[in-house]
Amino acid sequence: GKCRHPIDETALLRFCRARVPGFPRACASLDVDQFAHGQSNPTYKILALTRRGDVCGTYVVRKKPAGTLLKSAHAVEREYAVMRALRTTNVPTPDALALCEDARVLGEAFYVMSYVDGDIYLQPRMEECSERRRGAVYEKMARTLGTLHAVDPRAVGLGDFGKAERYGERQTERWAKQYEASVGPGVGVHAEESMMTLIAWLRSNAPAKEISGRLVHGDFRLDNLVLSRARSNGDDQVDVLAVLDWELSTLGAPYADVAFNCLPYYLPPGLELYPTLDPANLPRGVPDVGAYVCSWSRASGLPNPMTEGASTTWPFYIALSLFRGAAILAGVRARAMQGNASSANAHEMGQLVDVFARRALLVVKGANVPRGVNELAHRSETTSATAVGFEPSAKAASLLNKLKHFMHAHVYKAEEELEAHAITPERWSVSPAVESLKTAAKSAGLWNLWLPLDSAALLKIRPNDGEESTLFAGPGLTNLEYAHLAEVMGASVWASEAFNCSAPDTGNMEVLLRYGSVEQQERWLRPLLTGEIRSCFAMTEPAVASSDATNIESAIAREGSDYVLNGRKWWTSGACDPRCKVIIFMGKTAKDGSGVAKHRQQSMVLCPMDAPGVRVVRPLTVFGYDDAPHGHAEVTFTNVRVDAAASILLGEGRGFEIAQGRLGPGRLHHCMRLIGMGERALELASARAKSRVAFGKPLAENGAVLQRLGQCRVTLDGARLLTLQAAHELDARGIKLARGAVAACKVAAPAAALSVIDAAIQIHGGAGVSQDTPLARLYAGARTLRLADGPDEVHLETIAKMEIRRSKL
Repeated sequence: GKCRHPIDETALLRFCRARVPGFPRACASLDVDQFAHGQSNPTYKILALTRRGDVCGTYVVRKKPAGTLLKSAHAVEREYAVMRALRTTNVPTPDALALCEDARVLGEAFYVMSYVDGDIYLQPRMEECSERRRGAVYEKMARTLGTLHAVDPRAVGLGDFGKAERYGERQTERWAKQYEASVGPGVGVHAEESMMTLIAWLRSNAPAKEISGRLVHGDFRLDNLVLSRARSNGDDQVDVLAVLDWELSTLGAPYADVAFNCLPYYLPPGLELYPTLDPANLPRGVPDVGAYVCSWSRASGLPNPMTEGASTTWPFYIALSLFRGAAILAGVRARAMQGNASSANAHEMGQLVDVFARRALLVVKGANVPRGVNELAHRSETTSATAVGFEPSAKAASLLNKLKHFMHAHVYKAEEELEAHAITPERWSVSPAVESLKTAAKSAGLWNLWLPLDSAALLKIRPNDGEESTLFAGPGLTNLEYAHLAEVMGASVWASEAFNCSAPDTGNMEVLLRYGSVEQQERWLRPLLTGEIRSCFAMTEPAVASSDATNIESAIAREGSDYVLNGRKWWTSGACDPRCKVIIFMGKTAKDGSGVAKHRQQSMVLCPMDAPGVRVVRPLTVFGYDDAPHGHAEVTFTNVRVDAAASILLGEGRGFEIAQGRLGPGRLHHCMRLIGMGERALELASARAKSRVAFGKPLAENGAVLQRLGQCRVTLDGARLLTLQAAHELDARGIKLARGAVAACKVAAPAAALSVIDAAIQIHGGAGVSQDTPLARLYAGARTLRLADGPDEVHLETIAKMEIRRSKL
């Protein structure tokens, strides 16, 4: 026979003779013909032939495809197990005869089942049939699926066939991971924007409570049914002889199964490579989707998801089914790129990925999509107008996709636990959830994303045995590339630390990277890069206006081979953290009147947190938040001795220079995180406006609310553009020439974030200032950055002076 993926007929014959019950002794050879239908597991019709060439038996072999496979995909072993278990029920399946898990036989695992002869209709329109037969087939199909969902899995030995809880949520994550593995530079296919948007919607709308724990087929559709042959065109006496293709079967939510079964009603009519129905022009005898689901509901004994329960239930499962179909098609496309796909038209099937995703978004009628997952630079409706030239590079785009997935799969889900820990007496200890996130981020390749493009050249140390080099080098991004990632991280106040990208550590690590000696990098930078310790930066002082760094009064006095530090600092962020082991201390090595230039009097030294004389006086609060365990401390230094040679950074009198180099890029990171804060707030505000009813109508229909939401979008996009421009100039011209652009975004970004967060709070009402939303914490953080990033007045003065100089030219 014809086989696109030939198999070893001699080895198969040996196996059948030894393992297949009742295999005919007269069989001398096999005729193998691969079925053309089916895109996933290669399936073959096997004719057992006598020496004279007569057929003495007919079987079907189904095997895994060749090549590198996605984890958990193509599980023929599960197909075999479920068909064996269902033999004692009213669910019709082929007889599962023998399973071979020894890859030495045919190269991959396979099983042999009986051949069931009957009609298989590939198109749901069934145009070759009469009205009566169409109606009978659809009724039998609905009843068969309902019968499956009525089976008690424990009664047939399948009680542990899968996890029952959070099925919708877990399916979303499963197919998101499979999709992510099917795109990217390694595959040669870019991720579709529509798919990323759909993933975000599904994650935001997974049902909190769902009917689950039932046996689900996972791919139940008309062309997976073998039906009794029609005796005439009008024959309405129909039986389902066998349900095929159990590869995706598990324990789960039956609504997901019936939704997938109904996909032909929801796909755009006219697709050449996928069966569809036009609900506005159904063939006579084919029920509408409501009637079909009603038949299934009666057979299964379960509530009708289209008429009972939450209004989002049915749209969610339809969208999930379309997403799963798209993810499977992306996998087919990826295998085709490798030359492993089992279908001759696999490349064409891959083109439907975007079609499926867009259709799903249409089904959910444009329901809110978190902006943190759908940034400006990836939104086709705005990219050409506002972000040309500032789009993420291919490398950054790939990291963005991974980062978005991680935020939804891990960070957002951990927020509730982290918020709860932050108000307990144990809050000054590190929550286990934080370390868990860090471990997951390292495994995902999302560690030290902040490391600059030239970091590999600046690093004077090398990984120890057993340490991964990627933990040290990072992805090597430009400021513009990293800006896109920082925005996504900004959507959660807890996110940056998970990726080792939080202040003040990033700024301190950059100082050590650029100005630290080999010994300083070995002692302090290595454990900071690996996330073993944290650090703090002691510059601001309560006694002087520290926005002018030349005002600093803390002293660094040389005594022999030591420096002696004295002074009082505050807003020393991170000093309360039990993991904080090192302080970068800024003070004066030359006094006023010493003849040393004003900007050459400051120096920076490294000081161990446990050095005698260092005392954390108190944690400071930000609008009542103490930000434990990180904290913002007031710290005193009383005759603190440090080794001069080991602690001085770059040299005496270079502190102001280091500060300028540190605060430019580092605080640009703050600006992009502020945009992310604003996007999260706008997402929440939009969702609230749609769901909250006041004075008889949703807030989303209130003109004043719409005006404010529209203004939020304009404000955020403007601030984003300023920040991306500053990042670009920083890359192209350096901090000195980009100073004006950096100052502009430092004014615009916090103002934009505050305006949007304030609007979101107003739309939420009392909930906006409570612990039930992240808005209050976001507002506190954004408001602080109008000071921590340098006061607006300083930045505006810098910009104004540049304008005055330009006017003189």
